[in-house]
Amino acid sequence: MVRLAVPLAVGLAVLTGAAPAGAAPVPPAPERCALGTATGPVRATVERSLARERRRFAGRLRPAERARGERAFATAVAAYVYGMPAVLLRETVERYPRNTLLGIGELATPALRGVVAPNHDTLYSVSRVELDDGPLVIDAPATGGRYSILQLLDAYSNAFAYVGSGAERDADRTILLAPPGWRGTPPPGARVVHSPTKLVWVLGRTLVDGAADLPAATALMRRYAMTPLAGWTQGARVPMQVLPAFPRNQREPRLPRGAAFFDAVGAALAADPPPARDRCALRVFAGIGIGPGRRPSRTRDGVVARALAAAPAAGARVVMDAARGTRDDSRRRHNGWSYIAGNVGRFGADYIRRAVVARVAFAANVPSEAVYPNTDVDVRGRPLTGRRRYVVTFPPGGLPPVRAFWSMTLYGDDFFLVPNPLRRYAVGDRTPGLRRERDGSLRIYVQHDPPEPRLRSNWLPAPRGRFLLYLRLFEPRPAAAQARWTPPTVRER
Repeated sequence: MVRLAVPLAVGLAVLTGAAPAGAAPVPPAPERCALGTATGPVRATVERSLARERRRFAGRLRPAERARGERAFATAVAAYVYGMPAVLLRETVERYPRNTLLGIGELATPALRGVVAPNHDTLYSVSRVELDDGPLVIDAPATGGRYSILQLLDAYSNAFAYVGSGAERDADRTILLAPPGWRGTPPPGARVVHSPTKLVWVLGRTLVDGAADLPAATALMRRYAMTPLAGWTQGARVPMQVLPAFPRNQREPRLPRGAAFFDAVGAALAADPPPARDRCALRVFAGIGIGPGRRPSRTRDGVVARALAAAPAAGARVVMDAARGTRDDSRRRHNGWSYIAGNVGRFGADYIRRAVVARVAFAANVPSEAVYPNTDVDVRGRPLTGRRRYVVTFPPGGLPPVRAFWSMTLYGDDFFLVPNPLRRYAVGDRTPGLRRERDGSLRIYVQHDPPEPRLRSNWLPAPRGRFLLYLRLFEPRPAAAQARWTPPTVRER
């Protein structure tokens, strides 16, 4: 790890100095646990970023305040990294129906702004599950080979279970989704899934093979049901409700600003207590009043108040620096593509990776279910832009190694789909009319203006400005799941 002249330890390790009279003390933080278990380049990147932010904040303090102020600020930034995914998840799911499966019978379009980097391969289904009143029973149908899963995420954005993954979708199945600590008797034949938290984000994906396939896909979705256990045992079933289109004018989830953000962290921690492995970090955060059920925005300590007010904006910059550091490290090893690999989806105490994924690929699957190599640069390291024309060539026998399906999707630099005249937002193994070369290779042309007529079947339209490309590999083979398969470079034509 890179050792800094003024390391993160200033904020989170060797904390000394007395508080001024009348101010609440900011206790020392003897461990470096507040930023979790991340190591290597990403940890070094975060430490450098936090050191810059700390120096910037210290410049606004009087000399007598700087020692305490820097300590409080560094702790608050770490608390932002820790708490942001939980606050964002609650902000995201509050618009979904409670304990009811809701499906959408259209593919994602540029109008969808509720989830960053939505795919254009599957229909979505969602639910805000609250297990305060006990278990729910999920009935899932056999899919006839169609890829269709329900991803279950806990209140801290960990994908703790799947319904319908792999061979499980070959037959009808019953899953009992139980709250923490439940010890009841499940229905005969049901698979019991214990949720780590009472709040669960259910996110379903059902593959669609073109517009003509939409009726069959939506019919399958209506065969899912989610029913309270008491009603289920009496024969009741609550099937998925499928809307014909995404609700319009949905706003993007927005995090509270300033010190109010940490009140939201306190509410999230109180609603669903964090796991025991986070005890050390929580002890550090408690030193500036951040914790379950606490309202740190009400502090009367002026130095801490200023640190809390400034930390969320600084924390957002630190997270994006970490995202860029992770991206750059991966690009050096994967032809300019960034893999979000490793413990994605099941983060443990890797708070930095959890925050990065929440920012750039919220609700990403675990690598065994899907991986998402992505890039916003060409082979020469230049940003992708509609002012240039590109080609991505998969060599003979070199298509993405998957058991389910793959696609390449284009997003604007805000991670949302971009309007285009063809309404073509992705190409992949199900795109009709894709033309192979004589040697079996596949070329995808990425540009703003239409290419020559003979190439338009393989055209992925780009905006005039900056954009990025995501490959999606669902049920990847081990080489891809472990980031050993490398996508082809993006070359200018």
